[in-house]
Amino acid sequence: MNLRKRNKGILNIVLMVVLLGMLCIPDGKVFAATTYKQTLKSGIDSFPKEYQSALKKIKKLHENWNFEAYYTGIPWNTVVLNETASHGRNRVHKSSDASWKCSCGNVASGYACASEGITKYYLDPRNFLNEINVFQFLEISYNSSIHTSAGVKSAVKNTFLNQTIEYKKNGKKYKKTYTDIILDAAKESNMSPYSIVTKIVQEVGSSGTSGSVSGTYKGYEGYYNFYNLGAYDTGNAIVNGLKYAKDKGWNNQYDAIVEGAQEIANSYTNAGQNTAYFYKWDVVGTSILKVGKSQTVSSSNFYWHQYMTNVQDPTSQSKSLYNTYASNGILDKKLNFIIPIYDTMPSSNGMPSGFSSDTKNLYCVNCTDGLRVRSSASTSGKVLSSLNKNAQVQMIVQNYKEADGYVWDEVKLANGQKGYAADKYLTAVNASSGSSSTPKTTTNTATAVATATTTDNLKMRKTASTSGVLLTTIPKGKQVDVLKKDAATANGYTWYQVKYGSYTGYVASKYLTAIKNISNHVVTNSNTNNSSTKATTTTTTKTTETAKTTEKLKLRKTASTSGKVMTTIPKGKKVTLVKKNAKKANGYTWHQVKYDGKTGYVASKYIKITKENTSEKTATKKETTAKTTEKLKLRKTASTSGKVVTTIPKGKKVTILKKNAKKANGYTWHQVKYDGKTGYVASKYLK
Repeated sequence: MNLRKRNKGILNIVLMVVLLGMLCIPDGKVFAATTYKQTLKSGIDSFPKEYQSALKKIKKLHENWNFEAYYTGIPWNTVVLNETASHGRNRVHKSSDASWKCSCGNVASGYACASEGITKYYLDPRNFLNEINVFQFLEISYNSSIHTSAGVKSAVKNTFLNQTIEYKKNGKKYKKTYTDIILDAAKESNMSPYSIVTKIVQEVGSSGTSGSVSGTYKGYEGYYNFYNLGAYDTGNAIVNGLKYAKDKGWNNQYDAIVEGAQEIANSYTNAGQNTAYFYKWDVVGTSILKVGKSQTVSSSNFYWHQYMTNVQDPTSQSKSLYNTYASNGILDKKLNFIIPIYDTMPSSNGMPSGFSSDTKNLYCVNCTDGLRVRSSASTSGKVLSSLNKNAQVQMIVQNYKEADGYVWDEVKLANGQKGYAADKYLTAVNASSGSSSTPKTTTNTATAVATATTTDNLKMRKTASTSGVLLTTIPKGKQVDVLKKDAATANGYTWYQVKYGSYTGYVASKYLTAIKNISNHVVTNSNTNNSSTKATTTTTTKTTETAKTTEKLKLRKTASTSGKVMTTIPKGKKVTLVKKNAKKANGYTWHQVKYDGKTGYVASKYIKITKENTSEKTATKKETTAKTTEKLKLRKTASTSGKVVTTIPKGKKVTILKKNAKKANGYTWHQVKYDGKTGYVASKYLK
């Protein structure tokens, strides 16, 4: 349960009285009110350099997304000092790592006071500049072109909001779906309905069994509070929230949802706090700032007007919002993200860890969706903990077991608890720094064998099964890299392993089209005759390594003398090297090898490796060109509304960089280069 919003008007009066002298903080610190100039700028180039690299990567995936830099004018140390001055203002779950919890010991409604280290981590916007977590900076406003009834139905699926209810209002009976009520709330409040759904589920859960919305809570029968407004952590949070609902007269679900959304919008969204991040961190003025404009704000308007106390709340919301937009195929609509910048920020703010600086074999989580540590090496194992990106664990046994499509590691958490986690989501920490903010670089060696285009909004799953965990929904018409064709057959589908954006997973092949093999020779598309390709043939010498056993050798499941024996390989047999020097254990260096269809580990001292040189001729694609059939506009984006870069005269040669890059406005667009300029042209005017 999180601390909920307060009435800003009333508290302003209280604050003005207190601030006649000085603002007194409970632990004795005293701060004088001061003013700060805040400015909003648009475009990646308007951000500091340390933001730009990450934002450019996101922009490459979603060219219609816009990023605005909100220069708060507040020094970083001032923000941190104020956010940590009052115990309980920021909280984490009481089961969190000790390094996340303040030494004050303050715990209320299952949440402990947050430490300065974890507060800094979640306060620093640079820690969340990736395709998913950036959604905590999404501008929250209603847009009828993308916020549809079908979209809300999809958003409420698998929650208690996916139903029709009956309620009484002013003596009359009504029957409505929650979807319709939420859309009404969005229109009345000018808030995104997806944000409303996310807030409700975040506050009262997906089952609808919370006393806040049951309508049956003893002493408050018939009252509802879907956003937990007024539900302070002190005392009984549900009772506090229902008292608030009773004072407001929210004796039916419709009023509680619609009027609650209006109240949130008026107190937060329309008062400048128009992102999930700003709901949590009150570092902006009291009105919405327009691009190119500035405003001067008093520090008396900062820090106290925060919708929730849980420091992880905006990150949680970002995942829900991303999945909602992805599942509805609207990720590539025009979305606006407002990202704050503080003065004199440090180079980084890493996630604190309970491990000491001299702890060996530390690994950090490398996935943005969080990593589940389980009681057994299986996807069916009980979840012991869910770790956020950059959280640290100590490796006990790497490659402990293979199960359910994963290689599992045995790990130890900072609280001493042992469990199992998927190896692919862990990266070795840089031993020289001991910091999870600087992990060793890992290289994804998976190579694309083909490209393909989705024919529908397509679900990408962690495993090749309709019951596999949903990673993301790929919009219709998007190109994916095929890593492995026919990876599995299950549930009536043939599954391909593919890569899309930052995700690697499995999709049903029947929803892919225009599958083009990637190879070292030129692939001719028989359906296309509007371009020509020049190719060159090169001869390359390739060095390959072969390995043979020098003794009868046990192939083990793990790199250990105690690992389960899978088979015994006879002396003089050839094995395929999967990974040389995979691990050192029990006085041996272990190679990962494949023999007779089985993959496991062998002691390297019983393997003889030889190198062979082979020559092969390959045809390498050099250049694809085409000529314009008309005077043709080269545009910055693949759209008839895209900015015109230049006009190419009729009969001029262009270099095709990417065929069929996109379909839009009734045209298929090629990405081309002409006269040193790169852009997009309609393919029908090329031959």
